[in-house]
Amino acid sequence: MARTDPQVAIRLPPDVKAFIKAEAAENASSQNSEIVRAIRERMKAKGSAEAATSPSHVTS
Repeated sequence: MARTDPQVAIRLPPDVKAFIKAEAAENASSQNSEIVRAIRERMKAKGSAEAATSPSHVTS
């Protein structure tokens, strides 16, 4: 993602942080990419038009 994308600081429980870190290592991606991927999957599951039309910065 470009540095001009909006940023947000979040707090994560230790188990969630560990999961994200492990997924990123397994998929050879960044932790940020894993978080974006998870949110996009959730958006798609809910039928969000935004998820269907937004350019994806993360490949599946």
